[in-house]
Amino acid sequence: MKDLDLVKQIGEDLAPGRDERLAALPATAFRDAPRRRPIKTWQAGVGALAVLVTTAVAAGSWLSPQLSNGPTPRAATVLDNAAAVSQQTAMSPPQDSAYIFTETVSSYPAQVQQPDGSFKIVRDAPTVTQVWLPVNPTRSGQQRQGPKSDSAGWGPWTPLPPCQQAQEQDPVKVSSFSECARGVLPAGFPTDPSAVLAWLKGEVSTGTPSPRPSTGRAIGGQDALAFERASTLLMQGTYLLPEQRSAIFKALAQIEGIEAERQVQDGAGRQGIGISAGGSEALVFDSTSFAFLGTTSSAVMRQSTTAESGKTP
Repeated sequence: MKDLDLVKQIGEDLAPGRDERLAALPATAFRDAPRRRPIKTWQAGVGALAVLVTTAVAAGSWLSPQLSNGPTPRAATVLDNAAAVSQQTAMSPPQDSAYIFTETVSSYPAQVQQPDGSFKIVRDAPTVTQVWLPVNPTRSGQQRQGPKSDSAGWGPWTPLPPCQQAQEQDPVKVSSFSECARGVLPAGFPTDPSAVLAWLKGEVSTGTPSPRPSTGRAIGGQDALAFERASTLLMQGTYLLPEQRSAIFKALAQIEGIEAERQVQDGAGRQGIGISAGGSEALVFDSTSFAFLGTTSSAVMRQSTTAESGKTP
């Protein structure tokens, strides 16, 4: 689909309502992107690469030079469409004894000084990361990394310790966000978008979102924190069920101030639409199917369940 057609489809004049889904959108496989480098920082927050990528983003490094001059779709429209697509994906809850295998390709931007003294933004060599997260949070996982150009060049295995937080059954008790790497979300994770937004903000007592910032105000505080935490969930290798993924996208759509950019590239070089909260990175969605691709640093190429850690499906 050409960019002009895309704009006509999802432009503001034709944007669907908040609760209106798109019809007949294709089902898509999970394509999320954990982004961690070096390998020992897998469980770090989304802001781990902020220093590295802030300059690159300011220079427009993740925007394709073919960015057209046409109007950009609204961020909320893109997220609502992505939520509708997610609902059509057929996925079943994994068994408690299984592991969630996720393979990502990451390529990070850097500045290179040219002979004339100017700087050019380039990406480093792609790195492949394979991660096994247990469905049962009391078990350990593991991961490994290697250059994309050399399948025999895998580095040493790195263990991922079990999550110390017990699996809670009370929905109220799971309202606090945890950075603990786990294969699935805790029991009782809400599916209502407003409740998900409150969960991402850590609002345990009321379960409702805090007041939104006024139009034109930079995203900050709890809204920025919610966007960062949602990005972590989408990229750290968690096996998100269709209703969970859809609710996360709809929750992000409720944050005022988020922006959309066309012709953005994910960590694997795939072009799409970027959604940014004004931070160091953007979430990237396929411009045709609205499938979530990853971030401007990483892209998940495949995800599946395995019977044991270290086994590739």
